[in-house]
Amino acid sequence: MADRATSQRAFSHVPLAGALAAAALCAACSADVGGYSVVTQDKYAIMACPEIITNRNALAGREKDLSGLVEKAESAPGGIIAGTLAYRSELGETRTKLRLAQEAAAQKNCDAPKK
Repeated sequence: MADRATSQRAFSHVPLAGALAAAALCAACSADVGGYSVVTQDKYAIMACPEIITNRNALAGREKDLSGLVEKAESAPGGIIAGTLAYRSELGETRTKLRLAQEAAAQKNCDAPKK
């Protein structure tokens, strides 16, 4: 009897530990809202305009695909969890890269019409 009570007490903290781990995971996912820990800040500084535009267009397509996947996942029961685990971090990273590519294109006047 004493062994059973001891083992029950030993495992009584497992649900709490699971909840804390889930909370830490959520905090880690939302802590880097801007995605700056994933994206190199000056990546586009050394690129020429054609490279920036190609990269920006590819990122825009990927962002559209990921947004569709997140919406599809979230429409299913329990899909918010699946969407968050599977796609949200990559979507945040892609959106940050896209924003930086757009800023670099604007800074270098890559979208200006050729004369």
